[in-house]
Order: sequence, then structure tokens, then C-alpha cells
Amino acid sequence: MSGVGEVRVIPLVAPRRIEPEDVGGRTPADYLIDLVAHQDLSLESRDILVVSSKVASFFEGGTIQLESVVPGRRARLLAKGFGRDARKIELILRSGPVTAVIPMAKIMRIPSLRKLMVERSPNPDALQRGYESTNNNVFVVPAHATYLDEAGIDNTNTPAGYVTRLPVDPCGTARRIREAVRERLGLEIAVIVTDTVTCFGRLGSQDLAIGYAGIDPITRGSFSEDLYGVPSSGGMDLVIDSVAGIAGLVMGQTIERTPAALVRGIDYADEPKGASQGMESIAYPREARVRTALLTLVATLKYHVLSLLSLQRRPRGRN
Repeated sequence: MSGVGEVRVIPLVAPRRIEPEDVGGRTPADYLIDLVAHQDLSLESRDILVVSSKVASFFEGGTIQLESVVPGRRARLLAKGFGRDARKIELILRSGPVTAVIPMAKIMRIPSLRKLMVERSPNPDALQRGYESTNNNVFVVPAHATYLDEAGIDNTNTPAGYVTRLPVDPCGTARRIREAVRERLGLEIAVIVTDTVTCFGRLGSQDLAIGYAGIDPITRGSFSEDLYGVPSSGGMDLVIDSVAGIAGLVMGQTIERTPAALVRGIDYADEPKGASQGMESIAYPREARVRTALLTLVATLKYHVLSLLSLQRRPRGRN
């Protein structure tokens, strides 16, 4: 990605919320092109259309009525053990392997953290009820080159009795939207599909990319020379996540009336032809994830052992 000048972020506001009966055979591209026209806007070549995974799910069959889900024995056992709805756990298990369970109800009883959360909530009572019931234990599933709480399955901003799950292939969703814009409007744009991910270790959440088309997802300048001529270990910036974060600020995460945004003015690189496609192009391979975790554990243990052997207290303050 070369230099960046003025960047505009234009929210695409829906006239009303989407209901399951609104789908009627329409595609995400149909909905988004109509949404742009509804606001008297026009797409331009080199725009980036950032789309919430929620709207993609609505139009790609990702809205599921919980009554239709039959949980298996494993889901029922896990539901009983963790105080969860077996039907939702069944959907999570179908989405991928669970790598961690975050006991949010217990974590939220830590006084210092609870104080911070209560101070930042307009409804502390709902906060308490939420973490004691639906969000008491959060299942984390690796997918789309990130770690998703609840596998991205969500019951917020969804009709009662329904949940939405992520598109099966978000990059395919992005590609189909991009191709529809090219066919109907004759424009070459980039498309990014986003989801909201919890920032573990920090309060709050962040919009990240889970799919893309027409844009190089990452810069390719690792170990290029810095301002002083020294090769730098940086230079692989996650462009699609940066754009997703910018768009997320105007799309919002509570009242889903802004399901998409136009980002204009970023001089991004085109998606390379012949390179590894999809989110796999920026994800650690599974073997590398496992070995990285083990090697990091060994190096960390070595650090603590050597620190103890030094018989020196941890330095305080800064020089």
C-alpha cells in the first residue's frame, strides 16, 4: 500500500431493520447496491465496501431458528456442565473445534474488572444478568484466521428465537459482491466482510476482517529498510483489519441500522493473482500454531528459570 491522502468513511444506513421474511431470494449484493442507491450515493472505482457479517448471514441462509436445532449428546452434556443452551452449543460445535472456554461469569466477579465494566455500561443490571446467563461461559473457536467467541454465532440484533451464524465462506461472499458490482455497474471495487471480535486482555471489542476480495490483505515489506537504513521486522500491516476497524466506528455494534460502510481514498494494492487466496493467506498454518505455542511456552519457562537463578529482584521504574 502506497501513500494515503484524505480518507472518507461513509456509513450506509438502512431505512429499517432486516427481517427474515425480507430475504426473498435476494443476495447480499442486491441489498447493498440498493442501499447505496437509497442514500443517493454512487460507488466509485477503488472504493472499499465494508460489510457486516450479519447482513451477509441474513441473505445467505445464516439466520437459524433455534427450535429447528436438535442438539447431540455432546452438546447436551456441555450445556449442562456450563449452564448454556444446548442448541447454541450444537451450532458452535458444528462450526469448528473449541480451543478455549472463557468463564466470563466468574471473571466478572473480580472486583477491579467488574468496577471497570459497570462504569462503562448504561445498564449495569443487564450487564450482570447477561454475564450470569447467556455470556456466562464463552466458547472460543478458531476460524477465518482469528479466534471467534461463540464461533461468531450471535443472537443480538436478531429476531426473537433466532440466531445468526457467520457465512460459511466470507471470502466467497466478498467475491460475489465484488463481481456483482462489476457486472451491474462496471466498477472495480474491493470488499471486506467483518465481524466483531473480543479483545481478550482489554475491555471492549474490535471489528476484524473475516473475508475479503479485490484487495491485498497484508503489506509485503517485512525486513525492508527503515528510516535509518536498518532492516525492520515490521512491514506486514494487516490492511484489511485496519480498514475494518475504521469502518466499524461508523457501522456501530449495537443498533444494526448501519450494516455497511464505504471507505474511499485508501490507495490499496490489488489482490495478487496466483498467490494463496482467502484468509489462509494471512493465517498461521495449524502445525505452526501448535508448534508456536509449544516453543513459546518453553522459552517463557526458560526466562522465568533464568530470572530466578539470577537472584535479583525485578527492576523498578525507568532510568
